[in-house]
Amino acid sequence: MADLEALIFDFDGTIADSEPFHLAAFQRTFSEELGLELTEAQYRDRYLAFDDRTMVRAFLADRGAEVEPARFERLLEVKEAHYEALGASPRILPGAAELIRAASARWPLAVASGALEGEIRPVLEGAGLLDCFGPIVSAEMVGRGKPDPESFLTALGRINEALSVKIRPSGGLVLPEACLVLEDSVAGVGSGRAAGMRVLAVTNSFPREALSGADRVVDSLEEIADTDALAAWFRELG
Repeated sequence: MADLEALIFDFDGTIADSEPFHLAAFQRTFSEELGLELTEAQYRDRYLAFDDRTMVRAFLADRGAEVEPARFERLLEVKEAHYEALGASPRILPGAAELIRAASARWPLAVASGALEGEIRPVLEGAGLLDCFGPIVSAEMVGRGKPDPESFLTALGRINEALSVKIRPSGGLVLPEACLVLEDSVAGVGSGRAAGMRVLAVTNSFPREALSGADRVVDSLEEIADTDALAAWFRELG
């Protein structure tokens, strides 16, 4: 039985409804630069939750396409430019803001995402949520994207660095098993599991059955806005 001591949130599809913007940016990039099509179903089933670099690499490999390193970097730059040109201002998903504000008054919060820092911070700031978070671990801060656990473990490491300068009632470090990951993707659930953390998944991007690897699946973060109930559920996991 462990007490909940920290929450680590995914961003795209968990906090913000930003996946449609990423999809549109990738579609434009691949069509204009390579003459290749990417469907919504392909993106959802294969590439969602990948950071941009991993996504482009997987997309090219799946189609047997090879490009020079400079061309590869251009694809990333064009995609980022398309994302910005779309005027991406994704809405905050139902229940996310309420949960974040309530939880931040009780536990340290972090973001661990395959999005770029420049895609994360403006959205959180615009929603008045940026100050609720400590570490924000984005794609450019890790060497391996999800489903590798690096982003979640990096976020936890930074939480512990911040806590080390404070007096903690429980003393010691926050261990992975005392962390709750909040995710919307299959790869993200696997990443949280690989990090040794508990995982709560929300069905914003995948059906409930696809997220069965999580400790709990909800249809909206509105279902867990009561932090007392969330802490009690976590403690009962054993």
